[in-house]
Amino acid sequence: MHTHRPSYILELANRVFGDPAKASDWLDRPCVQLGGHTPRDMLGSDDGVRRVEELLVQLDDDQRLGISRRRI
Repeated sequence: MHTHRPSYILELANRVFGDPAKASDWLDRPCVQLGGHTPRDMLGSDDGVRRVEELLVQLDDDQRLGISRRRI
């Protein structure tokens, strides 16, 4: 398993959303997939960073495949 620092997650969110303001909005919005926590709140632990990274990768893959998802 690899670990990334929270700064990597911020860079990844910026890439996925294509806009720092949109990325910041997503990072500060409670997320069902994260048990109602905000992604930013999850960045305090290795497990939280991993879970946020997995969610961002899934969103990125869905965007590339053109899969429309309800706002996550």
